[in-house]
Amino acid sequence: MLSKSSRKSSSAAKESPAAEGKFPLFFKHPAPLDVRQHSKASIFPSNDFSFTTETNSIAINGIEFVEAAKHYPIIFLQADIPLPVVVLGLEKNNYFVNAKGAWKEDTYIPAYVRKYPFVFMDVPEQKTFILCVDEAASAFAPNTVKGALPLYKDNEPSELTRNALEFCTAFHNHSVITRRFCEDLKAANILVPSESNTKLFNNRKINLGGFQVIDEKKLNALPDETILDFHKKGWLPLIYFALMSASHWKKLADMAGSLEPKK
Repeated sequence: MLSKSSRKSSSAAKESPAAEGKFPLFFKHPAPLDVRQHSKASIFPSNDFSFTTETNSIAINGIEFVEAAKHYPIIFLQADIPLPVVVLGLEKNNYFVNAKGAWKEDTYIPAYVRKYPFVFMDVPEQKTFILCVDEAASAFAPNTVKGALPLYKDNEPSELTRNALEFCTAFHNHSVITRRFCEDLKAANILVPSESNTKLFNNRKINLGGFQVIDEKKLNALPDETILDFHKKGWLPLIYFALMSASHWKKLADMAGSLEPKK
């Protein structure tokens, strides 16, 4: 099994952004990578993102804000730790993936999506994360198949697997930083409940709630020492990107309208 020590960050949450149920979002059968079980297994290279069609939000890390803010609203979940997500649709579907599974051209694809079908699963008692692959993914093949990339070569992790481990390690490390950012936002009390209320051209109303946003008035009222602390930690750019991203709510409303049946 491939694992990554996390002794310095063992308190970090399992990777389960906006997920409901037993496994992280998108994952149906994550299995620890093991040469005995996956010696012949492989992954098809694919740009098919159909697995994301039935979600309207994806978790992101702070390092992604600069790109994500160009395309999506960035909001924060209403939870003990209000982690950030991008909004992909106003209802229970992703407006950015078409019927063929292609992501909207020239639009940022969140790292959580790009690393699928790989994920770290937490083993708290060992203070370790184990690299897993979703055996239910359409890209996964249990045997060697022409055109697919092997998970192991000569009983050693392949380049694909090593890259997946590196990607998931970086994702986890950034998630720890993002968690600290969100803890500071919560402590500063600048997150407020919000909702989106949209009326389409055919008078159908769409209401999306259950999330929080940064309140600009509360931000501006923070004491100087808090602003200085945020500046030193690198939080201020993330805050400004999140605020600017609110301009994309109109784009989502337009996209929702374009999906409505025309009379």
